[in-house]
Amino acid sequence: MKLKLQTFTTFVFALISFSLKAQITQTISGRVIDADSRQPLAGVNIILQLDEANKTGTITDEQGYFKIENVPIGRRSIDFSFVGYEDVHLDNVIVTSGKEVELKIEMSESADVLGTAEVRVKSRFGNHNEMVTVSARTFDSEEAERYPGSRQDPARMVQNFAGVSGTDDQRNDIVVRGNSPLGLLWRFEGVDIFNPSHFAVAGSTGGPISMLNNKTIGNSDFMTGAFPADYGNGISGVFDIKMRNGNYNKSEFSGQFGLFGTELLAEGPINKSKKSSYMISYRYATLQIFQALGIDLGTSAVPHYQDACFRFNFPTKHGGFSVFGVGGLSAIDIVLSDDTIPPKELYGEKDRDQYFRTNMGVVGANWRHFINKSTFLNAVIAVNGQQIISNHDKIFRDPNEYARVYLMPVLRSTMTHSKTTAHVYVNRKLSARHNFRIGVITDVYQLNYFDSVRNEQTYLWSKHLNYQGGEWMGRFYASWKFRITADLTLNAGLHALATSLGNATALEPRAGLKWKISKVTNASFGYGLHSQLQPLYVYHTLFVDSVSHTFGAHNNGVGLSKSHHFVASLERIVNPFLRVRTEVYYQYLFNIPVEVISSSFSLLNQGSGFQRFFPDVLQNTGTGHNYGMELTVERSFHKNYYTMFTGSLYNSRYKGSDGVDRNTDFNGNFILNTLVGYEKPFGPNKKNAFTFGTRFTLGGGKRYSPIDSLATEKDGANVIFVDSERNSLQFRNYYRWDLKFGIRVNAKKTTHEFAIDVANVLNTKNVLTLSYFDDPDHPGRKIYKEETQLGRLPNFWYKFNF
Repeated sequence: MKLKLQTFTTFVFALISFSLKAQITQTISGRVIDADSRQPLAGVNIILQLDEANKTGTITDEQGYFKIENVPIGRRSIDFSFVGYEDVHLDNVIVTSGKEVELKIEMSESADVLGTAEVRVKSRFGNHNEMVTVSARTFDSEEAERYPGSRQDPARMVQNFAGVSGTDDQRNDIVVRGNSPLGLLWRFEGVDIFNPSHFAVAGSTGGPISMLNNKTIGNSDFMTGAFPADYGNGISGVFDIKMRNGNYNKSEFSGQFGLFGTELLAEGPINKSKKSSYMISYRYATLQIFQALGIDLGTSAVPHYQDACFRFNFPTKHGGFSVFGVGGLSAIDIVLSDDTIPPKELYGEKDRDQYFRTNMGVVGANWRHFINKSTFLNAVIAVNGQQIISNHDKIFRDPNEYARVYLMPVLRSTMTHSKTTAHVYVNRKLSARHNFRIGVITDVYQLNYFDSVRNEQTYLWSKHLNYQGGEWMGRFYASWKFRITADLTLNAGLHALATSLGNATALEPRAGLKWKISKVTNASFGYGLHSQLQPLYVYHTLFVDSVSHTFGAHNNGVGLSKSHHFVASLERIVNPFLRVRTEVYYQYLFNIPVEVISSSFSLLNQGSGFQRFFPDVLQNTGTGHNYGMELTVERSFHKNYYTMFTGSLYNSRYKGSDGVDRNTDFNGNFILNTLVGYEKPFGPNKKNAFTFGTRFTLGGGKRYSPIDSLATEKDGANVIFVDSERNSLQFRNYYRWDLKFGIRVNAKKTTHEFAIDVANVLNTKNVLTLSYFDDPDHPGRKIYKEETQLGRLPNFWYKFNF
């Protein structure tokens, strides 16, 4: 081990020594377009700040493209200005030796066009989606990789934002303002997609590891409430992922070796003169590589997973065409029956062998066409599929000989669903004041479900699912952006939905108003009515109706869940690098599926963890409400460091069919995050850097309910809780401290990055759940056990670009 450490250290210092001798530059290129019409802007003035005394620059060509060569390595500032448009300032653009910088800049027509000319403080903050008014944040690949403890996972990254709770170390579920993770809408390249997580459980939107590669992400949006009319079939938030294009100037390659994956990425031009490009990435589970090499990992249940994504882009004079895709395969086998002594497995229940498989993929094509200078058409068609397979065998051991076992199959489940999606919209910019957009989205589903469980007492099988068939959903939306004055902008729209699932329909108004009170102060207000389908398999679940005592799919008429969102926001730009934003909100949820019989059950409590759920007969009579306030204090990267504090105080309550007002499963009441990052440049021209980051999270503990021991033993297959006392208990508060250290070395034409990211530095024993299972020391008896979350987790990676 000592020799390996010496070799690694020698390698690092050799790179540093080499980089100190080289004078290295790089190229910055990109394209500038109108934010509304998407037309390229020719003649945009671009100024690059080289240092305090020196600048360089260029202008965009007739297609909006620009290129600046011989840019020194380091962090650079760039200003974009154009007559009649608001200036755009980019600060701390990271320029490295191993990869060219490609930028996509969107500029909005300025207040000058509306008859005023006022100089405002240049802010480094803002949203790229012009239709968004409140509760939104734009990010890119650099930010997705910056935060400590995020494991380079975009879903974990957004858990640092105000209003988002991330108090489950094992999963990346996104809990927005106390809502169930089920309420989240995932959108990828313009189409809504199934859960893009490895080891995803049916009826969930998260998992342990994301399939999305943060290095391929372009400017993307995350929204937590009152989102615009473009988005539907979601009631809590929207994660709108857009891929970046590959480099159209030259071929580049990237590789990374880390705890959570070994990956390769290639990109480059297909036709330089036409600026077409490709980008392909692939990742394979590093732990699986270690296992193949015979390295003892402390468990035989090693997660196996791999994923890939690609994008081919072909610009044309009047628009463009692209092909894209992302997908992943994952598997884990937790086999305890082979053990000769009581196991110490990291995952799963301890009284059964478990075999779990998940697969998900989406491929599609996008066509963009400028009808004229003010109107463009965008069309996307994609195919998306997901399969989840779960098989369990219950272990019965000889009380006199631990290694002698009998296996009884107790679960056989295969859930497969796919859909073909078409999304077409037309955008027309009438003037600097008015922009209209209308669109249509259609989804055609194909479902194939089978799920059967065995009662451990009677040995009889019961089918939860046995369905093959198709469904459909259609949506229409219209949006209007109206700049009433230079300081007042209205975003209004309407979203309509119809589906064969429950024969449901919805008509949803949306509105947002943004008021620039002064040069440094903005106020915003937003409202939206939002609706959402239930998890697809819920409509086809088989069971005996507790009222009519008939067997069948009694929930195929369940309607949409709905929610009114009200949001008010106030933002103060203290200086170009520091902003303070506060938001208050109220959400009223209604039409929520609850059981027909009097109970505490509500779909508002589902969607997290690794357990499937199969409700009884449902009716849309449940309600809920969420309200709270949020604070964000953010200092963008300036003078070598950045900071961000986010705090949320909230209350999340609901009523089941019994009419009792209770805490939801996700009502932690508060969540606080503090992040600090520092970068110390070194070497000639400060082209290399030591990096440091830390994060502290404090949040309310998980809600839980007491277990009904007698009912659980009688059921023989599922854990039953005391219904009248649902969520009456709360685990102790969650807190975690993360640290990240790294070094970035720019050698000639190659950049090397080394990092160690330690999650839960103090090894805090945060509580995950209260388990109830067979006592291995006393066969025939059940025991309770408080299970804790992941302890200290050191993650490492080495990344190179060339």
